[in-house]
Amino acid sequence: MFKIPLPFVVALLLAILLVRLILRGPTGPNGRSMQIFVVASLALVLMVGLRWQFDLLIFRFLRPLCAAMLPPIAWACFAALGAQEKSRSRWSWLHVIPVLIIFVASVTWSRWHIPVDFLIAVQFAGYGIALMDLASRGEERFAQARLGDVGSVRGIVAVVGGALIFSALVDGLIALDFRNTQGTHAAAIVSYGQLVVLVVLAILMTRLGRLSPQFVTSDGAEPAPTVSKKQDDRQADQDIAEDDAILAAIDDVMIGQHLYRDSDLTLDRLARRVVIPARQISGAINRRFGRNVSQVVNEYRIAEAQILLRNTDKPVTEIMFECGFQTKSNFNREFLRVTRTSPRAYRAADPHPDEPELDQPFGPIKTLFLADAKSRE
Repeated sequence: MFKIPLPFVVALLLAILLVRLILRGPTGPNGRSMQIFVVASLALVLMVGLRWQFDLLIFRFLRPLCAAMLPPIAWACFAALGAQEKSRSRWSWLHVIPVLIIFVASVTWSRWHIPVDFLIAVQFAGYGIALMDLASRGEERFAQARLGDVGSVRGIVAVVGGALIFSALVDGLIALDFRNTQGTHAAAIVSYGQLVVLVVLAILMTRLGRLSPQFVTSDGAEPAPTVSKKQDDRQADQDIAEDDAILAAIDDVMIGQHLYRDSDLTLDRLARRVVIPARQISGAINRRFGRNVSQVVNEYRIAEAQILLRNTDKPVTEIMFECGFQTKSNFNREFLRVTRTSPRAYRAADPHPDEPELDQPFGPIKTLFLADAKSRE
């Protein structure tokens, strides 16, 4: 009975994913990075299959080289979501160093017997830890991602980092197997370990291009810090004043330019509009609201949705898109978080749909300022 080796089955799956990514995936630098990542994964899977199927010298040489290129490509895909272009180009050459080391180790293996698989394991572990660290950072590290997707992206980055660490363990087992049993179990380890990881990575990268908001929890938000009793009150008031100045600038562009209606709004784009660094924006919102930037922007969208639900007969779906949401599930979830009810129930419960509440401030920032003013009276 004809059997297709597992690596080639995985390669076929990756090829299908690549075609789908090209036809339906994102455009621009992030889209190209994801396509390159899947191509690298496909090349590595093919090299693994050819290596263990035919055991030719050329495939023994190319397999570790393809493996060494995968972690830097994975990192580049996510680093592009946060770092500025100049910063990325300045340090990108450093990622070539581990690839060159593994290349030299492969070329000189017959003479020096450098443990190539061990070097690959160290490289995968290093990049995996770096990605896990990236996932634990604040929203400003994902300033190029859509605000509604930041929580999902951080989760995917964490999974990819964990997968690279797992792959490092697989490569470590391969190195130990060659050392102790001359590679008796290496083929099985490769088939049931590294290839599974590559499929997971490729699927995650493909989904990244078609993300819709999945979480509305305070993924990027840090708890609002409590002020120490010994802290000088004047300094505390100055910090609050600085945060409020940032919030006022954000409120101006949100209301004046209706920036919240942009469904593809990112923290980086918001920072450019108000000419304030993304880190300061994220910090000010986290400190004053105890929530993340995505949630505050969504509260502007919900505020406009409430007005449209009260004063128009537009369908809920049309209102959802007009206010900047992309998915009905996220719109309903955020509407429930802000108003404690559903959009349809909100419209049905309003006894006077033709009478807008003109005395109410629009948006979360003006609401916060009004509450502060009342508390000082």
